[in-house]
Amino acid sequence: MSLTELARVLKAPVSSCHGIVRTLIAHGYLYSIEADRTLYPTKRLLRLAEAITANDPFLRRISAALVELRDTSGESILLGKQRGDVVVYLDVVESRQTIRYSGQPGDTKFLHASSIGKSLMAAMDKAVLDDWLATYPLDRKSPTTITSVRRMRADLEAARAAGYHISDGETTSGVLALAVAIPLDGDAVGVSIAGPKFRIEPRLEQHAALLLKLQKEFAVRR
Repeated sequence: MSLTELARVLKAPVSSCHGIVRTLIAHGYLYSIEADRTLYPTKRLLRLAEAITANDPFLRRISAALVELRDTSGESILLGKQRGDVVVYLDVVESRQTIRYSGQPGDTKFLHASSIGKSLMAAMDKAVLDDWLATYPLDRKSPTTITSVRRMRADLEAARAAGYHISDGETTSGVLALAVAIPLDGDAVGVSIAGPKFRIEPRLEQHAALLLKLQKEFAVRR
C-alpha cells in the first residue's frame, strides 16, 4: 500500500501514519519502493508475527484440538473472537478436501451473519445483547441473512437450547457453518466447522457433537 492508502484503511491522519511508518522502516519492519512509494513488510515483521503466534498460550493449547477436529470432521475449522461488530479469525485449519471453505487468520465476518458471531452474541449478558441489538443494523449480507431483531432473538434462543449456532448461507450462499462459544478468562472465543452445505447438512448432528465435546473439554481445562 501507499501511505495514503494505509491511512485510509486505518482511518487515521496521513501525518500520524507517516510517523509510524518512518519508525517501522527505521527498525527494519517495512521497506519502500521509491518509484511509486509503495510500502511492503519485510521478513523481520513476518518473524515477529510468527513468534507472537507461537507463544500465544491459548492458541498453543487449542491448536492441536483444532487440527484433530478438522481431521475428524473433514471440514474447515475456524477460531474467532469478537472485535466490535465483526468476528476476526484467530486461526484457520482448512479442510483437505478440494471443495472446502477457505479463510485466513485476520479475516473478518459480520457478527450477526456468522455462526461464530451468533455463538458470541448468545454468550453476552442479556443487557449487553439488548443494547447491541438496539444500536447495530442487521444488514443483509446474503438472501438468507437475518435482518429482523425479533427473528434474531428467536434464532439465538433456539440455538441456545440446541447448544450450537448455525449460519446457513447468511454470509456466503452455499456455505453452512455451525459454532460453539468457549469461555476464556471472562471473555469468549468461538469455534466453527464450515463447509459446503451439501456436505455439512447430512452430518450436522455429528459435527455438533464434536463441537460440544470440544467445548466441554476446554471448560474442564480452565
